[in-house]
Amino acid sequence: MLPDERLRPRERALAACELFGHQRVVTWCGELLSRRAREDDPHWPDIAWLGGTVGWPEYWARVWGARGLLHLGPPADPAIVLAALDDPAWRVREMALKVIAAHDLEDPLGHVDSCTDDPVARVRAQAWRVLGMPPSL
Repeated sequence: MLPDERLRPRERALAACELFGHQRVVTWCGELLSRRAREDDPHWPDIAWLGGTVGWPEYWARVWGARGLLHLGPPADPAIVLAALDDPAWRVREMALKVIAAHDLEDPLGHVDSCTDDPVARVRAQAWRVLGMPPSL
């Protein structure tokens, strides 16, 4: 069974929770974000439940995992999200910052601060938002 294609990402993630269980889906999203699961991993639900498609560049699985966490809650180990701030793909860094902001995750080592100097303007702007300051582009 696959999700209705008309559902938005948030609705898809919530539907996945109804079918597979909230904790399992949050764990799966964390595994995607941390690269311990791939978009076509047979041990997890179909990536379509997070709005993804098999065959896209590999970093998209991490983006979809982070987006799932944005909508469903942080993983049991928030360090997964903080570690994603060092991801080579800017979309992953940007989405991880959104997860940090949405769930008010602690950043004791200042990883968010380092993103204010990111080479990508969208990542810098999101980092400034997380810090509660106007973006400095």
